Amino acid sequence: MGGITMTLIFLLVVILLVFILLIGYLMMRFVTHPNRPDFEETHRLEVAQNYWGNYDDFPKETWNIESFDGTILHGTFIPNNSDKYVICTHGYSYNRHGSIKYANIFYDLGFNIYLYDLRYHGDNEHKESYCTMGDAECQDLAAVIEAVQKRFGKNIFLGIHGESLGAASSILVLGKHQDLSFCIADCPFCDLKTLLYYQAKQMFHMPKFMVHVANACYRIGKGRNFFTVSPLNAIKNNRVPLLLIHGEEDDFIPPFHSRQLYDSCPDTTIKAIHLMPNAKHAGSYGANPTLYKQWVEAFLQSLYK
Repeated sequence: MGGITMTLIFLLVVILLVFILLIGYLMMRFVTHPNRPDFEETHRLEVAQNYWGNYDDFPKETWNIESFDGTILHGTFIPNNSDKYVICTHGYSYNRHGSIKYANIFYDLGFNIYLYDLRYHGDNEHKESYCTMGDAECQDLAAVIEAVQKRFGKNIFLGIHGESLGAASSILVLGKHQDLSFCIADCPFCDLKTLLYYQAKQMFHMPKFMVHVANACYRIGKGRNFFTVSPLNAIKNNRVPLLLIHGEEDDFIPPFHSRQLYDSCPDTTIKAIHLMPNAKHAGSYGANPTLYKQWVEAFLQSLYK
């Protein structure tokens, strides 16, 4: 009987371990392979929310850029006959249509604009591709910055705007590109490990150790590490003027992430932070488009002096 009992206990332990590993793997897959709405669906969503604006009237040029690892980033360049440029990076599980509402702001302010799809999103190749939550995405953004500088010159007035994952990637790229004129980050996370702890509890009711299991699966399967993705570290020596915007009611990436980023950015750097009342995640513009535009315009005006 004793031998049978020990065998059963061993089998139960093995089953439990396999179950934990399976859940960790599924959590990892949930993060790295988000749902991707197609352009027809995102067009319908943006139009329904009155975010499309005058985009159809803008001149446009297809401009695809090769990233550091050969990934082709599909994008749209909107010329505006000026020496001011902005690169807009959309959020997680969307495509470049998510940046159109911001493109309308920047176009009215005289900017040439480049919109592109994050890797594993939009028109970009999905085979063998996956979302790295800012690790590779910030390198992609660096490739875009360098392509714009190569085409139009390194002395142009060039800034970046990002939303959610695009915002975190924009802050991460500051670790490499201190030659930018500004960075506007809308609802970024300050540290991926902190965010995953929070979301594991809020979305899956999972303990913190399951995040470590998911990260172990990620490290073994992909050779990357969620825990090294930290905009906080990238911003500690930042000199690029920074505007942070966050929805007060954001329960996906809570606003304390932007507050920590603001506090970590050196006081000698031009910086500002605004929390939008009654705004959920990535909803600051939608909550009050007029106020959002005022914040962006006032920040940019402060840089022209």
